[in-house]
Amino acid sequence: MRIKINILSCFLLLNSIVVFAQQMPYYSQFTNNNFMLNPGVTGTKRLVDARINYRMQWLGYDDAPRTECVSLHSRFMKGKMGAGIYLLQDKVGPAKQMNLGASYAFHFRFPDVELSAGLAGNFTKYTLIGDKISLHNSQDPSINQYITNSTWVPDASAGIYMYNDRFHVGISALHGLQSEAIFYKTDTTKKGVIRYVNHLNFTLGYNFSENRDYVFENSLYGNYVAGAPFNLNYTLLLHYKEKIFAGLSLRLHDAVAIHVGASFLNDFQVSYSYDLLIGKIRNYSSGSHEIMIVYSSNIFKSKHSGVNDKFLHQKYGYLF
Repeated sequence: MRIKINILSCFLLLNSIVVFAQQMPYYSQFTNNNFMLNPGVTGTKRLVDARINYRMQWLGYDDAPRTECVSLHSRFMKGKMGAGIYLLQDKVGPAKQMNLGASYAFHFRFPDVELSAGLAGNFTKYTLIGDKISLHNSQDPSINQYITNSTWVPDASAGIYMYNDRFHVGISALHGLQSEAIFYKTDTTKKGVIRYVNHLNFTLGYNFSENRDYVFENSLYGNYVAGAPFNLNYTLLLHYKEKIFAGLSLRLHDAVAIHVGASFLNDFQVSYSYDLLIGKIRNYSSGSHEIMIVYSSNIFKSKHSGVNDKFLHQKYGYLF
């Protein structure tokens, strides 16, 4: 059975009535998508890091969230700086966002740790598809159901990230400009406004092993958005012989995610996640799928690249 869903993943200002909801896409593989969550991660991976991510959320709902993302970032100036770009498309019901962004980070090196501070800017093409919107009040002056309308929105984010190959901690703020997407600008009878709100992210991770064939990767992710439930996610992955991994995530009051993946040819990784829903929505959805392909390489590695003997006590430098 398919269920129709019409939702705007946004902060709506309609007829002076304020409604809050999360505006950013969610990733079960948040550890692999840290670059999208924190500009401070820019350039902290290998010399060249490219990732493709696709997420199908809440199977069983028509027009349920679909997210596609491509990112690329690198480090230069002997590892002192990093830069990156990304392209993201997020579809939720009648709303579609196409986001093109770039980030820049400064890296401060210490013997066994690195601190990175980053900024990012982006432009979003925000589209409302009128004939997919259901209204309780057909005379609502905020929505025009007879047209598809788009607008461009500038935005910015910032973050800091401290890490080595054994631990990481990061804090970031997305939608820092709290921009507004204003629709129907040439229509004197309609005025639709979607206002972005701050998204605060926190990540913490630690890797350990007593046998190098078995490495446990622990990660914690927290997300706070005003007016939405606090999101807390813990992930435990077990890596075997630097080649394959599997694990579980627990997302508070929402889902348990199963993760599997494999690394090959030293520079490539494929990972897959399946969300088993445990909240009330489980009665109407068969779960969510997410897949990621990674190319991460020290292809031009030299004494000038900032990646040789990067940390004093490095143990898990192969982790992506």
